[in-house]
Amino acid sequence: MPITNKTLLTLKLHVYNPIRNRIKRLKEYISYLYFLQKKIYRKFGSTNSSISPRTLLFVGSGKSALDYQKHNLDGVEILTVNNSIKAFQRKIDYYMCSTDFPKDRKPSDSQYKTLVLKPSYFYNVLNHARYHKLKFRPNVGKTIFLDGLYWAMAMGYKKIYLLGFDHDYNPNRIKKWDGKYTLNQSKLEELFDGPNEEPDAFYGQGTPDPLRHGQFNLVEMFEKAKEHAKEYQCQIINLSNRKGMIEVFDRKEAIEPY
Repeated sequence: MPITNKTLLTLKLHVYNPIRNRIKRLKEYISYLYFLQKKIYRKFGSTNSSISPRTLLFVGSGKSALDYQKHNLDGVEILTVNNSIKAFQRKIDYYMCSTDFPKDRKPSDSQYKTLVLKPSYFYNVLNHARYHKLKFRPNVGKTIFLDGLYWAMAMGYKKIYLLGFDHDYNPNRIKKWDGKYTLNQSKLEELFDGPNEEPDAFYGQGTPDPLRHGQFNLVEMFEKAKEHAKEYQCQIINLSNRKGMIEVFDRKEAIEPY
């Protein structure tokens, strides 16, 4: 008897998903025990507003990333993700990339001071929230932007400035995008080879991958992050002058000193 799609869906819903979720929770529990045992919470920030304020510039791969050159970065630490590090000719503070980012495109460790890996930007962000008894679960594991944002808030930055997260996706590219996440540059160049299909990023090819969650859901996740920032005693500020599909965070033209 052949297995139908309906049968596969039922098995996924009632067998695979519950097992997968239990494994996820077990990993999170083990990670929290390690977080406590090794006192990793000391490396993260506190929700106590009396702590000396720190400022971070968080940079994505959108075209506004290059605008960092217009700003005074004295005393400002820098976090880049995936390809956005290519915007800088200097050594930056933190580099983070998605787990499936191609190894041959990762930067040399001479280009950054600290590599932020999944145990830190996923598990320890959850552990930090649990340790401080926050009233919400950080929305990590959705997009690299949210992973970096929650990591920065958990690290104790009181002002997080954004560049390169414009979400001003080329509508012609959206129409041709098949909804699948890929970093294969050759395939992307073949896919987007028509007129008026220029990349949205300052470097290479890309896809509007975050839209796989749906624009409404993305807006909702960003609005929650903005609300959660209050509990972290943090401000999130968009420095980009490019108007995009998602307008949630307050905009300013310059980095303001404390």
